[in-house]
Amino acid sequence: MKESLATQPAARVVRDLARNYLDQAAQAAHRLSDPQDTEALHDFRVALRRLRSLLAAHKTFVKTWLPKKLRRRVKELAAGTGLARDTEVQIAWMKQQHGQVKSHQRPGYQWMMARLELRLREEYQDLHDALPDAFRRLNKRIQGRLDLIRDDDSPPFGTVTAARLLESAEDFRHQLQRVVGDDGEADEAVHQARIAGKRLRYLLEPVAAELEGGKELVRELKDMQNLMGEIHDIQVFSQELGQASEEAGAERLRRLIDLSLTLSPDHPDVEAARRQDERAGLMSLARDLHDRHEHLMSRLRAKLTEGEGARFLEHLAAGVARLQQVGTDPAVD
Repeated sequence: MKESLATQPAARVVRDLARNYLDQAAQAAHRLSDPQDTEALHDFRVALRRLRSLLAAHKTFVKTWLPKKLRRRVKELAAGTGLARDTEVQIAWMKQQHGQVKSHQRPGYQWMMARLELRLREEYQDLHDALPDAFRRLNKRIQGRLDLIRDDDSPPFGTVTAARLLESAEDFRHQLQRVVGDDGEADEAVHQARIAGKRLRYLLEPVAAELEGGKELVRELKDMQNLMGEIHDIQVFSQELGQASEEAGAERLRRLIDLSLTLSPDHPDVEAARRQDERAGLMSLARDLHDRHEHLMSRLRAKLTEGEGARFLEHLAAGVARLQQVGTDPAVD
């Protein structure tokens, strides 16, 4: 019979989980060379995020064998993939809008799509050139330190995880209350709640199978995260659109000036440049983003007002109590 993770020494479980996440990241990094593999980058990011969350949550057992410099390198490597992921999401959203674009909005839509596709190509090229080797070097250094670890008399993983879950659950509760409360801080509160929920899920996932209702807790948390994640993606794209509109306006004015310096005002090329106005398309995209943001915020607030977050936290508290029992008394398992 397989030994419960909850009853094993925490230091040993943290080591085994770290090795598992590194293996997942290594497999995904290898797949990055395949242009047809659209999930490789996502899988790599998820594995590194889980590793980073594990190292941060269990720093007490990690700092003795993994120096701060290497922990920081894990964070930097994960962060370095963020722009490519955001751009993928933005392109996917743009494609969904394609059928709604009117003729006078098309220049702005096409300009924005071309901008995003160029960025994604450049980001992918950078990642393909540098990421696999950078990860291989980091993986080798961490694996070397993992091989030096010996099991010790650390407390049971269930007891340790239960304490971390209680801390993270309280943070999650606080951020959800902010989402429902102050409109002026709602966007930042959603962002912080999304991060808190992700940390909570990464803590819960390794022990979910050992808890009654554990898998359902993960599913409920993931559903809330997905909703908050889409809201955050819209926030990021809105900022991108604001910057893009400034650049589009500057590019259009520069085209007109360049043509006006060499051609007469009624020349067909000048007339065509005047008609090539990206503003209508960019404004339409901005309105669509705003409408989607308001719809999703209403859905999220309705869920929280109706008690979905509170019910989840109540179920989680019961699961944590069970985990504490398993950690302290193996016979409970």
